[in-house]
Amino acid sequence: MARPVTLHDVARRAGVGKSTVSNVLSCSGRVSEATRERVRAAMQELGYVPNRAARQLRGGRTGIIGVYVPGVPSTSEFYMRFVFGVMERAAARDRDVTILTASEHRSPRALDGVIVADPHRDDAFVPVLMQGGMPVVCFERPPAGMQPDVVLWADHHRALTGLLDRMAGAGSRCPALVVPPETGDWAAQLAAAHRDWCARHGVAAVVAHHPWVPSPQEVSRAVEQVLARPGVDALVCASVDTAPTAVQVLHRLGRRVGRDVLLASATESSALRLGQPPVTALDLSPLDAGRRCADLLDELIGGGPGGVYEHPVHLWWRESTRG
Repeated sequence: MARPVTLHDVARRAGVGKSTVSNVLSCSGRVSEATRERVRAAMQELGYVPNRAARQLRGGRTGIIGVYVPGVPSTSEFYMRFVFGVMERAAARDRDVTILTASEHRSPRALDGVIVADPHRDDAFVPVLMQGGMPVVCFERPPAGMQPDVVLWADHHRALTGLLDRMAGAGSRCPALVVPPETGDWAAQLAAAHRDWCARHGVAAVVAHHPWVPSPQEVSRAVEQVLARPGVDALVCASVDTAPTAVQVLHRLGRRVGRDVLLASATESSALRLGQPPVTALDLSPLDAGRRCADLLDELIGGGPGGVYEHPVHLWWRESTRG
């Protein structure tokens, strides 16, 4: 049986040192493109297969990154798509992804880095991750006092203000908001934007809250609460897939969606696109957000700089708000 091709064999064929071959494999070091091509050609000629585990050991890395999202990701289309975006990019770089579960009593397993989605101020596991000594990328701004290496955030205040302005153009005068507790930057920005808009237009800020992972009954109660207020002629449901429940409540109350009450969501989902009527939504493109977070974490792991970056929000204007 022929012996396996070694790093030394590749180095000898390419006419370079073993350290140069290692640098080519790890995409590190100062190696000219011509030398890299020569090493790659030698690998192909000899049929060399890199040993992933040994390569990671030499680099002091595990080949695993972590993703932490609030609540249970399987209950949310948004977070599932976000995690898929991370996994897609990680797989392209031969990395594994582990979904982290909250436990403030222990440190996470050895990881090359971690992505934290929408960190909440009342989540005791978030500080554990932030202080774990590994690269951290946050999707949405973290609570005060926490400093991840990289933040990817979206201007939800501006996005919701634009949505409310356009709903006003369609005839709305008193928009209500149904939102989870303002413990994270996303919910806090939405609530602040709604308050600011209502103050500028001289109307009461009608708001109802529900838990972060609500039951249909909890969403129904919140929607009924705001619709009971006199003058409410528009409604924005913040959380993913709560707007379809609002449609059911409006039908039950005999109020026409898009006519008697304009309806929109601050989170896009397939249920909103395919529902009757289709519901207007703000779209964070969670798949793209996950991909971008994975790219930013990869740069950090490779020694790149930290920073704060903005992620776009798109408005899909649909039948539920056309007036």
